[in-house]
Amino acid sequence: MSVTVVVHLLPLTRSISFRPYLAEVDGQPILARLARQFLVDSGANRLLVLSHYASEWGALTAALAGSGADLRLSKQYSELQATAEFFPEIDTDQIAFAQIGCALAPAGLLGRMVRHHRKYQNSFTLLDGAPIRCGLAVVEKETLKNLLQISDQFGFTDVDESLRRLLLLGARAAGKIPVAMRSEPFHLATSYDLTPEQLPAEALMDRPAEREIFEKAIQAARAEKAEADSAAVFCALKQLQTERQEKSLVLGREHTFAPAPRAEAKKRVLIVSLPSAFSGAEQALCSMIRFLDRERFEPYAITVHQGVFAEKLREAGAEVICPDWEIASSCIESFVYALKLFRRIQPDLIHLNGSATVPFLSAAAVCNIPLVQHVRNADLHGFYDGMVQAKAIIAITDYLKREAMHFPIHTDRIRVIFDEVDSERLNPALFSKQECRRELGLDENARIALMIARIAPNKRYDLMLDAAARIRTQVPDFQLLLKGDVYGNSLLMHELRMQAKRLGIDDVIRWMDFVPDIRTLMAAADVQVLCSDREGLGSCVVEALSMALPVVVTNTGGTHEVVESGVSGGYVIPGSDPEALAQRVTKLLNDEPLRARLGAAGRRFAQTKLDARISAKAVMEVYDEVLAHAGR
Repeated sequence: MSVTVVVHLLPLTRSISFRPYLAEVDGQPILARLARQFLVDSGANRLLVLSHYASEWGALTAALAGSGADLRLSKQYSELQATAEFFPEIDTDQIAFAQIGCALAPAGLLGRMVRHHRKYQNSFTLLDGAPIRCGLAVVEKETLKNLLQISDQFGFTDVDESLRRLLLLGARAAGKIPVAMRSEPFHLATSYDLTPEQLPAEALMDRPAEREIFEKAIQAARAEKAEADSAAVFCALKQLQTERQEKSLVLGREHTFAPAPRAEAKKRVLIVSLPSAFSGAEQALCSMIRFLDRERFEPYAITVHQGVFAEKLREAGAEVICPDWEIASSCIESFVYALKLFRRIQPDLIHLNGSATVPFLSAAAVCNIPLVQHVRNADLHGFYDGMVQAKAIIAITDYLKREAMHFPIHTDRIRVIFDEVDSERLNPALFSKQECRRELGLDENARIALMIARIAPNKRYDLMLDAAARIRTQVPDFQLLLKGDVYGNSLLMHELRMQAKRLGIDDVIRWMDFVPDIRTLMAAADVQVLCSDREGLGSCVVEALSMALPVVVTNTGGTHEVVESGVSGGYVIPGSDPEALAQRVTKLLNDEPLRARLGAAGRRFAQTKLDARISAKAVMEVYDEVLAHAGR
């Protein structure tokens, strides 16, 4: 197999003695195991190990003795620049970049990836679904050369991360980056016929104690007589991590203190939703709170600042706490505040609507209060501590359930409950399209497409603008409403406005700021679009279905789970395809009976599957299970 493997040993502070790449696992240096993985089991031409410290030369040489690997001392501290030093030595067309955790990967992983890479004639192939520190990427030599040439311009350092950033940049600036963009990813779970809960989220060895769990995982796979080219070690690692995580979070009664028990039958639920901006996820939460059984549950809610969200929480019937200072920060002051708050309110259960900071989670632990974690976002960065501490996890789609399965948790804790909507409040019969258009200053005869999303790269406004340029040539009196708050992404907003100007569609676009009642926008529109990458669900889509407004959504996240394409609710299209987006929006705008049929079917689905009354009942069932398990 003609490929060179590069392993860049991450620079570590000299003030710490432990070096994970010098550690021994399964009776041999982990570097030696890594060398066998690539040079023997996968048959790579060469393994190039790059280090920065001359003082470690002897130890590294001993660790790699007899392995066939080539050790090089680099003066550079980034993976890309270190590789550039020795680029002339590489004589293979493909170069693989591997991390230390690949020592636990299936023996044939690299071979499978290279075959995949060549089959699809990729410029680079990324490994999707791998644990953190088990990254593996296969890159064409010419592609790497081009990447090195633009690394300073874009601040590229780590190869895997740089290639992923390149894909995002390419989506927003196609044709402007001098690097080929052919990249069909290699999916680890698919290749090895695994489910998400079988794969660990990470394979770290930053502390000496973590060697033990690696050892146990290897021994467990060996005891099962697993083949070398299997993911048995990964699967064992996930199971061991889950067991270890559970044990580490158990605080005995001698270590905890809890508020005095109350005599009243009602259970107090404290809902922690710290970001104070109001959007779809917050509206869904308020709808759920409104239909909690007040004979059984007494809702409290905390958010940082006063505003629309706090007002909506109060309207829903929650007692709201707004300290108006940054309690979301990870500092001792936040911990003391949370501790005092819990002792004052004496909640029986804490419901995390999004990620929570360590001070709040720590205070919950020492007060022995069980947690429910609600997962509404596709980006689970920052959710780790809440996920592993929670006694139950609510995911708003099956897609997010699969994402949550990567954490070291028992997957039977995860419940899927779709985002909720008050279908009586979001009822198209309550509105007149023409009156809403007059109120918003819109053309009463226009054919209007609506997109509701915050201004962020993953929402793919650029895709909608490309589609709009095509739609306007096919739809008379076409108008596009774009409603999205800007959360610090002023540069992206500027880029989008410039894109619209270049496409010559300024005259058909209306940029909308905050609208007090989102129903008026939906009532005024003919079609709604959400073309995000990896959207969890999209509350605006659930709301549109309830308003009998047909939608066009992508298949890249969980949104498509509530739309039966061409049958109920609207259409599902592939992600990153402006032509498919334009075709479906055009079809709907030009066919009023079709819009009416799909919209009516979508509303029936919302009433029977997405109504807040149904969701609140399901959430209360989760509460009951958690409270019963906690003995409350």
